Amino acid sequence: MARFDKPTTPLVQSGTEYERRLSIRAQALFTNLLNLLPSSYISTVQGPNYTMELKAVAVELSRLELALEAVSSDADFRYTRPEFLYQVVGYLVFLNGKLPKTGFDDVEFKAFLLQVLAIYFKGSTPETMRDVVALFVSSDVKVTENFLLFRAGASGLDISDQFGFQVDLDTPLNVFPTEFFANQANIMQLLDVIRPAHTLYRIRVIFRDSYSPNGDTLGTILDSMRWNLSSYEYDDLRKNFSGIQGVDTLGVKQNQSVLAEDHSEDF
Repeated sequence: MARFDKPTTPLVQSGTEYERRLSIRAQALFTNLLNLLPSSYISTVQGPNYTMELKAVAVELSRLELALEAVSSDADFRYTRPEFLYQVVGYLVFLNGKLPKTGFDDVEFKAFLLQVLAIYFKGSTPETMRDVVALFVSSDVKVTENFLLFRAGASGLDISDQFGFQVDLDTPLNVFPTEFFANQANIMQLLDVIRPAHTLYRIRVIFRDSYSPNGDTLGTILDSMRWNLSSYEYDDLRKNFSGIQGVDTLGVKQNQSVLAEDHSEDF
C-alpha cells in the first residue's frame, strides 16, 4: 500500500457522536450568519427561504471544519484516525506497505505502532532489539552479541561472526510457543527494521523438559534393570484354560484377566 493511495470508497464520517458535533457546530455558524444580515431580515430561527439557505451553508461549512480538525488531529499519533494509521504512522517504520501479520483491531494496531516507533527512536541496541521481539512473545528474551560470547571463551566463532548476535527465547517448562512460526516471521521483519544494517542474527528457541525418577523421592536416577522369565508349556496351557477363555481368532471377544497366578512350582 502506497502512502498516498486513494481510498477505494469515499471516507464519510457518521455516527451519533459525529452528528451531535455537526449539529452544535452548524447551529453556531447559522446564528453567526443570521447576525451578518441587514436589519430588514428579522427572522432569528429557521423558517423563511433565506434562513433555510443559510442553514444549508452552515451545515456544509461545519462538515468542512470538522474534516479539517480531524486532519489536524492526525498529526498527533495518539489521535490518528484508524483509516490513516499506515499513511500517517505506519510508513515511518514499515517500507513498501509490508506490515506484520497480526490479528490486531484498530486500537491494538495503533498501540502496536506507537510501541514500535518508541523502540525505533531509541536506536539500534541490544535492549531495543530485545524489546521489539518481546512485542510478539511472552517468553523471556535474551539478546547476546557474538563478540561478547567470543570474549567469554565460546567455541565455534571466528572473525566472520563479529557483527552477529543471538536472540534466545526461553520457553516455559514443557510448553511450545503459541503461533511461533507466524510470530517468527513478524520478529524477523521488525528486527530488519531495528537492527544495524551490517549485522546478522540467529533466533534460537530454548526448550526445557522435566525428569521425574521412578519412585525415588531424593531425585536421583536409578540405573537398574530387571528381567521376568516365564515358561508356559502345554500342561500350563491346559491347566490355566479358564484364564484365556473367550478368545477367538477374529478378536471380537474380550480377554478375561487372570489374577494371582502362582507359577512357583513350575521351576
